[in-house]
Amino acid sequence: MRWSRLVFFFCILCAALLPAGKVPDKDLADSRNGGAALPAYRLEFAIRGGAISRVLLLFPLRIFYEASAAVDLRAFRREDGSTGFAYAGLPRPAYVLRTMGFGGKTLALLVTDGDEPGGAEVFSGELLARWRQQAPEFSVRAARFKKFPHRLQATGPQLFSFRRDVSGAYLDIVMGLEPVYRHHPARTGSYFNVFPMLAHMLTLFNQRFMPGTDGQEPSTAFPSEWSGEELDLSADLNHMAGLMEKIVRAHVTVNQKYPFRLRFHAAAVGDDELEICGEAFPDVPLWKGFMIREMFRRLRLRPADGELLSDEIWLGLRSKNGQGGFGRLRLERILPKEDDR
Repeated sequence: MRWSRLVFFFCILCAALLPAGKVPDKDLADSRNGGAALPAYRLEFAIRGGAISRVLLLFPLRIFYEASAAVDLRAFRREDGSTGFAYAGLPRPAYVLRTMGFGGKTLALLVTDGDEPGGAEVFSGELLARWRQQAPEFSVRAARFKKFPHRLQATGPQLFSFRRDVSGAYLDIVMGLEPVYRHHPARTGSYFNVFPMLAHMLTLFNQRFMPGTDGQEPSTAFPSEWSGEELDLSADLNHMAGLMEKIVRAHVTVNQKYPFRLRFHAAAVGDDELEICGEAFPDVPLWKGFMIREMFRRLRLRPADGELLSDEIWLGLRSKNGQGGFGRLRLERILPKEDDR
């Protein structure tokens, strides 16, 4: 039976991937002293997965897991040429939506407050309606619904900040947001580490995407196609597992059987944008039949001044029978009409 519990929680892993208040004065000071302000950005992640099976051929196993969080960021140019990003607000509540128990008869929603009074209630209703429509194979079995409202509290002087250097590496990540159950010290029994997950997933961007040899300056002339660096995501997946569920951290160790590389190509988008895309379909084993099925990376840049327009990663993890899910991370410049919401 314990092996079945591990499969249960590994399926969750393979789904990979206070109103918060004003920006602290230190973040504002950094943006003023660091250089010219840049457009606003939004960083968001989503992890989703599910499994339907039977334990010992008799007991139904039906699980679903989805988690997501997003933060808006103020960008500014630093003296060393890197781009700094500082917390500017929450565009929507963060949440974990998951079934409880092996049969999936109870649905739990852990959700943070919104920026507007009552916003979390509206958001929760819309999220539940979407889940019922998009996942009928799970919603048809869910007879009970439990909501666990959370408030956000600051754990440090900076709510969320990091910088992106001229080579595209994401460094100096600081996370100071923590959801706290509204009826604390009562416990929900479920992990709600969505903001630490968001911060850790940001390091997935730290892979070479420009052509050239390691340790040398990136090439200015793009070949028709080139290979990225060797990727072994074992450490990242194990860390994420510990943030998602305690039992996975205690009993499951992901060991990617061999590294793989993304194959990149570049294309002009209009007169002033460049898009760099990488993809791989490695089918590399991880644990008990689960594999990395596909991985995609897409960046949009403005070559004239090096400004980042968007950076996105998609990772699909599934078994041969389709159990598992995906994780997605995206950092994208906010268009003016979005910024004026």
